[in-house]
Amino acid sequence: MKLTNKKLSIQARDEILKIINEMENMEKLPSEQELSASLGVSRNTIREALKSLENDGIVSPRQGIGTFVIRNSKNIKSNLAVLDSFTKIITNHGYKPGTKSLSYKMTKADERIASTLNIEVSSNIMYLDRVRTADGKPVIYVEDYITYLENMYERFKEKEFQSLFEFLRTYNINIAFSSCNIGAVISDDKLNKKLYLNEPSALLYFQQIHYTNTGIPIMYSDSYFLSEKFDFNLIRKMM
Repeated sequence: MKLTNKKLSIQARDEILKIINEMENMEKLPSEQELSASLGVSRNTIREALKSLENDGIVSPRQGIGTFVIRNSKNIKSNLAVLDSFTKIITNHGYKPGTKSLSYKMTKADERIASTLNIEVSSNIMYLDRVRTADGKPVIYVEDYITYLENMYERFKEKEFQSLFEFLRTYNINIAFSSCNIGAVISDDKLNKKLYLNEPSALLYFQQIHYTNTGIPIMYSDSYFLSEKFDFNLIRKMM
């Protein structure tokens, strides 16, 4: 297939993903030259596409040898070393992102949230409670707490942003990094209801503090992932 229009590296990434879906774990991909010829794009475009797949933890390059598939399931895959919004992660894997059971309000920070966001107890915060979906199926339940900014409730209500990173950019705030603790939990009645589970299930639990590029904590999140739907990985290399 020859690729035309749109951003070529994105098209190339999609086509390479189709190839990967037919391959086994740790199988070697065709060379950059072969991919370039078969897709009708430059090797620089192929490199950009492969870099994106590497960042998502789907392939791993070996210098002088080639690029290997390191994940080939249909699960949503994410490299723990890369900070992306859930909307982008879901979209990058060919699924349509969505939101169910959305609720939000302006409220007051308790001691835990105030300490986490480095604000005064009872300061205004924006609280969101929602289920993120992939092709309409629940995959993540998230509770977010954001330091309140002017007209935040009204601004969010106008559009009900799926990506909170995008929402914060309307205030010229860019999330630069996060501090993340990862654990495993068994779903309780509340989580079973939110994620449409018939029985207690294993979930991956992320506690994340999101910081601006000046190191200011702006958002705290409790996120619960269906472990059967997600593959998280971290590529470790010898020094």
